[in-house]
Amino acid sequence: KPITDNITDAIYGSRKTICVISRRYLESEWCSREVQIASFRLFDEQRDVLILVFLEDIPTYLLSPFHRMRKLVKKQTYLSWPRAADHPEVFWEKLRKALETRNDPSEDNVLHSLTETQ
Repeated sequence: KPITDNITDAIYGSRKTICVISRRYLESEWCSREVQIASFRLFDEQRDVLILVFLEDIPTYLLSPFHRMRKLVKKQTYLSWPRAADHPEVFWEKLRKALETRNDPSEDNVLHSLTETQ
């Protein structure tokens, strides 16, 4: 099977997809394909299926080539590891909550409130 089919099957076959974003991640063709497919699923299903975790602070201008990711970051809040440095236990709790599958669509944007205290 081609790698893109494997990526697509894995993303659509999972409850959630976690993309751990770093500068190196943004440089990888396959990683950018992964976030693209995951964001297609997010927009297609209109459900909370994508979690963005930024491993490092990345300036917005570096996200420019990744138009979908940039829109996601503006529209949907994300988790930031650097902001959690002083309280890693809070980060892990927020990630655990983000991984929970909810049936109530009104709870889908849980990440929005999760990062406000970081």
